[in-house]
Amino acid sequence: MFASLVKTNYKNALILTVFFLLVVSFFDSAYETNIIGIEFLITFLMYFSMILIGLGAFSKNKIIGIALLSSLSFLPPSIFSDYQGELFPITYLMFISYLLFYFGLSMFKKWKKNAGL
Repeated sequence: MFASLVKTNYKNALILTVFFLLVVSFFDSAYETNIIGIEFLITFLMYFSMILIGLGAFSKNKIIGIALLSSLSFLPPSIFSDYQGELFPITYLMFISYLLFYFGLSMFKKWKKNAGL
């Protein structure tokens, strides 16, 4: 699943990841962009993978894709400064629920095909 998402959406995900990191740095005045550090690499890979999953969901169902991509704004505490540390579980729960639904649906389709139903 992830390999096909990377093949089809890596350019759009790369552009959206850079754009999203620029937006986050705009909202946070104390944010230092240290491109060489390991923290930036981890942050970039996390957002890149979540945006890839969101774009894959968007190609299958527009509403779910928009919900997943818009929930990424809950991760950085600088965007919603009144709710620091309270909104990020919503994003993780949405992505985990989508992935579990997707894998469950694919397992059901394999079972149905193999059982001859």
